Amino acid sequence: MDLRHNTLSKLDAILIAVAGTAPANSLAVSTGALVVAVGLFGPGAILFGALSMFGIAIAYFYLNVWRSDAGAAYAWVGRSLNPYLGFFAGWAPLVANLIYMVAGSLPAAEATLDLVDPSIAQNPLAVTAVGAAWFVLIAIIVLAGIHTTAEFQKIVTAIEILGILLLAVVGLVEGIRTGHLFSIQWLSPFPGSLRAFMAGALISLFYFWGWDTSLNLTEETVDRNRTPGIGAIGGMFIILTLFIVTQIAIQMTLTQAQIVAANANVLVVFADAILPRPWGDIAIIVVIVSTVGSLEASLLVASRTMLSMGRDRVLSPRFAELHPRFQTPWFGSILFAVLTLALFVAAAFSNRLSDTLNESVNAIGVLIAVYFGLGGFSSAWYHRRLYATDKRALWLRGIWPAVAGAFLLVVAVEQVINAGLVGSSVTIGLLAAGAIPLVIYRLKQRSSYYTEPMEVHPG
Repeated sequence: MDLRHNTLSKLDAILIAVAGTAPANSLAVSTGALVVAVGLFGPGAILFGALSMFGIAIAYFYLNVWRSDAGAAYAWVGRSLNPYLGFFAGWAPLVANLIYMVAGSLPAAEATLDLVDPSIAQNPLAVTAVGAAWFVLIAIIVLAGIHTTAEFQKIVTAIEILGILLLAVVGLVEGIRTGHLFSIQWLSPFPGSLRAFMAGALISLFYFWGWDTSLNLTEETVDRNRTPGIGAIGGMFIILTLFIVTQIAIQMTLTQAQIVAANANVLVVFADAILPRPWGDIAIIVVIVSTVGSLEASLLVASRTMLSMGRDRVLSPRFAELHPRFQTPWFGSILFAVLTLALFVAAAFSNRLSDTLNESVNAIGVLIAVYFGLGGFSSAWYHRRLYATDKRALWLRGIWPAVAGAFLLVVAVEQVINAGLVGSSVTIGLLAAGAIPLVIYRLKQRSSYYTEPMEVHPG
């Protein structure tokens, strides 16, 4: 049995790419950190990050034209560069999404409680219960089939986009009204030091992470070799617009000190500064739907990646089993959801585990850089026979993806060096842990994935 084909349209692919990045959540969680790293050069850091991301997005488009596979980077890297690198290109997003889903449930739960009863928004038991409820609902929707999932994503993503645009436009008007005007210097990607530049690049990487979700749903999309890639690139343009306009609006409305002090609550502080209560609660609603949508996208990515790896027998073949009615990878979805939920509940009652997960969140950027970087190199290497006769291919399929991939890996190394002993050990340990299932299933399943010859574009 195959995944349900031809279910997702081009619009679905674009909206899923947007939902995967969780624009409102990214702005709420990362704006403070970005301003700490680069000051008011945040819009420039986001633009420079987009330059790398578009290089990878274009690479993904052409790689999907070659090989439409739910495993995305796992399949492309494994069939063009090296099967062992391919395994880790699949393992890295699994670990990154697991960490994000545990950490991401907390903001959704806290925001929900803040909307209902602010007095219990910091109660660990209440936060855990509401977070678990959100997560169970998301898991049920994902298991109910890709059509149900896509319809739910349309609703939450439409609410999110409209909510962010409303806040951004009102913020721009308020900034002009009060005389806090936009400065062209904000668009510079160079904040004054190499360290600040690299820090800004890493944070902007987390901003954009998730646009590739549409590529993991390629087998369920209409015109599967082209539409998912178009959806990812189209989603990137929407995401970039939302990030730049909103970042500028925030900087025109709040001072640098206010942004830093707001920390992960910056979107709510921004909304309260430009809208009278209770209209400022729009930001809370937008953050909730953004987080819920991104958690759903994370579960989709994880389940489809495990399906592809199980199908190739580099993980247990059970991950490739589909529900007979809904045609969804039920075993992988349930296992991943249960593991996430268990970690989420345990972290709520264990300060040590919570601290470890916080260190792991800082590692997500490194894990993202690994599999995006490998994807960029994969495109450059697979298409190499085209370059002598097609200069457009040389730039779009070769140089741009390869340079973007190299830059992302440099940023990852820089983060590991600067993270300190604990942060670095968590990052490297999580990535290296993939060697355990790799060896176990390599010996147990003896998959042909590891022995088939590498592929190259015929030219």
